[in-house]
Order: sequence, then C-alpha cells, then structure tokens
Amino acid sequence: MNQTQNIQRKSLSVSMHLVFVILLLISSCKSGDQRKAESYNDKDANEIVNRIETIKQVYHLCPSPAEMIGVIDVSNLHFDSELLNPLSSINKYSDTRSKSLALGIYATDMAYAALFARHEETIDYLDLMRHLAEEIEISDAISEDLFQKVKDNVEEADSLRSISNEAFVSLLFYCERTDSPNTFIMISAGAFVESLYLAVKLADDFKSSAHILSHISDQKYALDNLILFGESLRSMDPNIEAVLMDLRPLQEIYRESETLNPGDFEKLKNETIRLRTRLINS
Repeated sequence: MNQTQNIQRKSLSVSMHLVFVILLLISSCKSGDQRKAESYNDKDANEIVNRIETIKQVYHLCPSPAEMIGVIDVSNLHFDSELLNPLSSINKYSDTRSKSLALGIYATDMAYAALFARHEETIDYLDLMRHLAEEIEISDAISEDLFQKVKDNVEEADSLRSISNEAFVSLLFYCERTDSPNTFIMISAGAFVESLYLAVKLADDFKSSAHILSHISDQKYALDNLILFGESLRSMDPNIEAVLMDLRPLQEIYRESETLNPGDFEKLKNETIRLRTRLINS
C-alpha cells in the first residue's frame, strides 16, 4: 500500500469516528436515566464502545457534529416526530447519492427515536436503513439480529440506544471493510447535516442556548475534516463533488468568525435547515 493509500485509509478512520460519535453522544445525553438495561447483552454494548475507544486512542479527533446534542438537557423535552425525515420520503430517493445521504439521515433519526425510547419508531427507521443499505449494495451491514434485539428490548430505553449505536457502527465498519470510502463520505455527510439540523432546532435561538454555542461552533473542525477527506476522493466518484458542494456553504459560514455571534448562528441555522430540506426532498 503506497503513502497516498495509507493517508486515505487513516482519513477514513478519522472521518468514521466523527460519525460514530453521533450516536454515542446522542445515546448518552438524556439526563436522569441511570438505570442499566437488563435485556441487552452488556458484552455487546461494551464491545461497541471499546471499538470506538480504540479509534479514539489512535487518532486525535475533533468533536463530532452531534456533540452539541449531547450537552442539551433533554429530560424535559418530548419526542417530536416533526423533526424527523418522514418514513414516506424514502420513495423520493432514486439514485446512489440520494439513497446514501438518506441512509445517514435516517440513521441519525433512528438514534433520536431510540433516545426517547420510541420502540416502534426505532424499528421503523432501522427497517428503512436496511432497505436503503440493500439499494446501495451494502445490505450485509445490517443484520436480522439487530431487529430481533430491538424486538426483545421493548421497554429498555438504554438497550434501544445501545442497539442504535451498534447499527450505525456496523454500517460504517462495513464500508471500511469493503473499501467503500465514497459510500462512507455520502453516509457521513447525511448524518452530519441531520445531526446539525437537530442541534440547531433543539437550540432554538441564540439567547436561550448560549451554553451550547461553543459546541456548535466546534463542528467547523469536524466539517473541515470531512470535506478534506472528500476532496482526496473526488476522482473516484463524481457524487462526492456534489456532496462537497452541498457542504461548502456551511463551511463558509463557519469560517467567517472564530466564534458564533447571534448573526452567525442565524445564518448557520438557516443554511442548515435549507440544506437539510433540500436533501430530504432530492
């Protein structure tokens, strides 16, 4: 393997972690829920965490786009299905790029549903993930065992969150094992946009969410890394350039100032909502 390939593979692992931690941080942010899940195998959950921690020890990484969700106290929030990409939208996605982006979006929505222990919605979104994975020929990434685990853990909120972690980690590790960095980039971009969308929607406005603005601001580093990795792969898939064009307006807003002021926050929020709306309707 030559030096360029080594760099790209390291970049893939770095970018992979940026998205792994989306579900890891989402799943850990609900305050006040300290009980251990009894039905879900602790060994399975620990294995997923250990795989993530191994990568974290090797690479010095920037915060992921979902870290700002992790600092929001959701204990007093209610599940809002209006925030999620509707299940029926799956019929809109007809090409590889739109399906791969949608897979990342739906994976983040599944994590949101699992966060609130919404058993039925978690299964529905996992089912959509499997369908889209089949459509882009990575069906082996999501096994039937995952569905059985969800069915066996109807009342266990912690278990559902652990299973959502497992589903996404399995999906992205499959992309790495099969040397599919182009698919990985598109799934990662979809997950990035959806997690940033959920963050700005939960933050609502600058005044009421000043305590999480630094976390939202930190996502410029994660975005820079994702775009940098994508740029190294443009020649292998024209879809990557299209995805990069989608992400660059967000990057430009982040680069306008070191920290987000009220004006920057509104621009970022509006651009995120605009991009996300376009992606889910493409």
